Amino acid sequence: MTTKKKNKGSVLLVDQEPAVIQKVRCWLADAGYSVEVITDSGVALGWWRDNRPEVVICDVCLDGIDGLAFLNAITTEDKETQVIMISSEGDRESIVQALRLGAADFLIKPIDDYTVLEHAVSRGVADYRLIAENRAYREQLEEKNAKLKESLRLLKEDQEAGRTVQLKLLPPEKRQYENLNIDYRIIPSLYLSGDFIDYFRVSENQYGFYLADVSGHGASSAFVTILLKTMANRIRRRLMRSVKPSFSPASVLMSSNEELIPLALGKHLAIFCGMVDLDKNELTYCSAAHFPPPLLINDGVVQAIDGKGLPLGIFEGVSYTDTTVPLSNDFSLIMLSDGVLEVMPQGSVAEKETFLMEMAQKGHHNIDQVMDLLSLHDVSEAPDDIALLIVSRQS
Repeated sequence: MTTKKKNKGSVLLVDQEPAVIQKVRCWLADAGYSVEVITDSGVALGWWRDNRPEVVICDVCLDGIDGLAFLNAITTEDKETQVIMISSEGDRESIVQALRLGAADFLIKPIDDYTVLEHAVSRGVADYRLIAENRAYREQLEEKNAKLKESLRLLKEDQEAGRTVQLKLLPPEKRQYENLNIDYRIIPSLYLSGDFIDYFRVSENQYGFYLADVSGHGASSAFVTILLKTMANRIRRRLMRSVKPSFSPASVLMSSNEELIPLALGKHLAIFCGMVDLDKNELTYCSAAHFPPPLLINDGVVQAIDGKGLPLGIFEGVSYTDTTVPLSNDFSLIMLSDGVLEVMPQGSVAEKETFLMEMAQKGHHNIDQVMDLLSLHDVSEAPDDIALLIVSRQS
């Protein structure tokens, strides 16, 4: 029982000398190659286009389409097929021209050592397959890049849609209620922000506000801020419709935590929620792990407002407590998210807190002044979302 040889590669032989044809075909066939012999160069070109063999062996001297024209036709149409030209000894001009036209190799007749031919064919098959593999890899890469670009386009559309929704939920950056001024800025680290700010009128002379910082950043955190806005509004309306209408920052945080826990979002929130009562000249606030501490400036005296509350969305049954402090006729309350600390040049957190305290002591309470002192106008790629909220009154 004979064992069929493995086909090492496909070869097209274009020659018109019977002796050369016989020797080349037999040698390559014995070596395991599939050999197609065609004497007419025009027919051979058509066969090559239909079958695309890996290697073509072609004589320079052919009737009809000469060998060099045949070579040029192949290398113009296809960069993968390896063409080995053969010619009579001394035909140096043809050798140079063939190499310029893209011939892979050139052999001189008569061929005395057919192992040289076999080696040239073997190298040609290997080069053909390497080029084909590279082309296939490049095509796959281009296809993957096209899919990636499409995915990025769709992602950008989603991000833009999310940003549009988030921006619509945010209040105006600057608002004045009688002599109470509210200013804020949000600088997202990505297209969407995990920091969120809101403010609202509670009653004739009471105004509520909060600054929330959702863990992480980007779309997943931004969607939680949208949920927070909805929850906070619903809770606030419920409190105001109660038997004894009142707004309590602690009640808002407690109810928000109770609603967030069952959702198991894998996110938690640090939040500072407050209410200014202009009739009583009081600030009532509640903090849930908000950091750095807000700075309250009463008639030039700066006080850091520490909050001991736990973050929202982690622990069940957490209770929060309101704290009330007096307000002078002239006051400013500066609130920052912890993303600010990421872009400050000071080395330690303590040094950064000291800088913020000194900034407030020097009377820099305007939001543009704060942005300038912290170089936030120049931030293009923040490592974390940054939010600033300033509530102030000037008599």
